[in-house]
Amino acid sequence: MSEKRMKITFATDKDDFFDDLKKEVNHYFTSKRISIYGNTFMYLKVLFLLVVYLMVYLTPFFFDVSQNQIFVCYLFLGIWGLFLGVNVGHDAAHNSLFKQRKYNKWFMYIFDLLGLSSFNWKNRHVKGHHQYSNIMHYDPDIQQSPIVKIFPQDTHRAFHRFQWLYMPIVYAVFIPRWIFYRDFKDIFYEKIGGFNNRPYPSKEVIRMVSLKIVYITYIIVLPSIVTGYGIGVFICAFLMLMVSSSLTILVVILTTHMLEHSEFPEPDENGVMPYSWAEHQMMTTSDYATNSFIITHLFGGFNHHVVHHLFQHVCHIHYPELTKILKRVAAKHGIKYQSHQYILPAIYSHLKLLYNNGKQTSTSQMR
Repeated sequence: MSEKRMKITFATDKDDFFDDLKKEVNHYFTSKRISIYGNTFMYLKVLFLLVVYLMVYLTPFFFDVSQNQIFVCYLFLGIWGLFLGVNVGHDAAHNSLFKQRKYNKWFMYIFDLLGLSSFNWKNRHVKGHHQYSNIMHYDPDIQQSPIVKIFPQDTHRAFHRFQWLYMPIVYAVFIPRWIFYRDFKDIFYEKIGGFNNRPYPSKEVIRMVSLKIVYITYIIVLPSIVTGYGIGVFICAFLMLMVSSSLTILVVILTTHMLEHSEFPEPDENGVMPYSWAEHQMMTTSDYATNSFIITHLFGGFNHHVVHHLFQHVCHIHYPELTKILKRVAAKHGIKYQSHQYILPAIYSHLKLLYNNGKQTSTSQMR
C-alpha cells in the first residue's frame, strides 16, 4: 500500500532561538565535563528496572501463589514493562543510552521482549514522529483513523461527539493492537506517515515473528507448565497485563502532543511548514510534572518531552537540568513553552481535546 506525499521542509529564517539554546546546552555539558549519554545513575536504574521485572515474573515459579496473586503480578508486569520500555528501549532507539551504537541496538531489543517490534518502533517513532510531529498524515505516532478525530482539520463524523467517552475504552487495547495487528500491518505499508518503509527486510519479518512467539511462550505457556495452573489462568492474567500496560503508556504519551491547546500546523502547497524546525517542536510538544523526581524516572523523561524533541540524542537522565535551560532561553526569545504542573490536568486536557474536536464541524467535512 502506498500514498504519494510531498516532501516536508521547515522554514530556516527563524533559528536564533535554537542556536542560542544549543550553545547553552553545549556549555552545560562541557563546563560540567559530562557526557550526553547515560551515567552511573542511569545504568543503575536500568539494572533496577530489569531486576524488579524479573523478580515479579518469577514469583509464581518459586512461591506457592494463588490465582489472584498471579493476576496482581501480571497487572504489575504490564505497568513495569512499560517503564522498562520508555526508560531503556526508548533511549536506546535514540542512541542516547550508550555512546557505542551496538550497545544501544542490543538494549533496544527490550521492546521485542515485551512483545513489540523494535524495528517498527524505531521507524515509526524516531524516523517518523520526531521528524513530522503533529503534522496530519505524516506523524505515525498519532492515530489517524475514522474512529477518532485528533487533528482539528480532519474529517468530522457525527459519532465523534462521543469520542471523549468511548476513546478511553479503546485506549485500553492499545498494546494488544500494537503487538498483534499494527506490527504486522507495518510490513505491508510503503509509507508509514512521512517515513519511507521500503525496502522492508525479510530478516526483520522472521525476527519479529520469532520474538513474538518467544514473548507469548515466556509470558503465558512457560508459567502454566511450571506452576501447574491451567493455560486459561495465564491467558486471563495476560489480558490484565495488556490493559494495565495500555492505560499506562497512554498516560505517558497522550499528554505530550495531544492536548486542548496543542498546535497541528500544516504545510503550504509546496510542503513548506510555517515555522522553523525548533519552533515547530515548541508549538507541538508539551511537558508535564517536570518537578516530579518519581514521574521523571518512572516515565523515562517523557514528561520533559520538549527537550527530548529538541535534543533526542541526549539521555533522559539529563532532561531536568536541560529543561531549566530551555525555559530560560525560550523566555529570552519570547517563545512559548507549554507545560502542566501536574499529570492529572494534562490527562484532562487530552480529554478536552477529544471533546472539542468531537463537536467541531466548521473546518471539516461532515459525514
